[in-house]
Amino acid sequence: MQDFENMEPCEEIFEMHAEVCKVLANPKRLKILYLLSRAQEPLSVGDMAQKLGIAMPNVSQHLALLRARNLVKTTKKGQTVYYQIVDERLTRACDLIRSVLIDHLRRTGRYAKQFQELIGKEKM
Repeated sequence: MQDFENMEPCEEIFEMHAEVCKVLANPKRLKILYLLSRAQEPLSVGDMAQKLGIAMPNVSQHLALLRARNLVKTTKKGQTVYYQIVDERLTRACDLIRSVLIDHLRRTGRYAKQFQELIGKEKM
């Protein structure tokens, strides 16, 4: 483990980490990433809007922020732009955080059925 007394070279990483966390600090963006992580192929804005029940302009705005932080990438086929996650480690990180939160809900007795169904699909 790195010595935390000598962290000067890592300040840039901590700043970048904080910026990514700011972008991820929105439930709709987390839902978009979750949807993309479970998709068999890249998805269009229209696909995501329909599956998530969010207006297309709103999905586009969220995707622009995710793209600006290099969390999603695009491919274009004809007039349609498709999105996918840049690095699958992001998916694993989000899954891990969600798993910790679900365990907390279990321990506190506030574990909802929808989370139980979700974790059943995600067995880690």
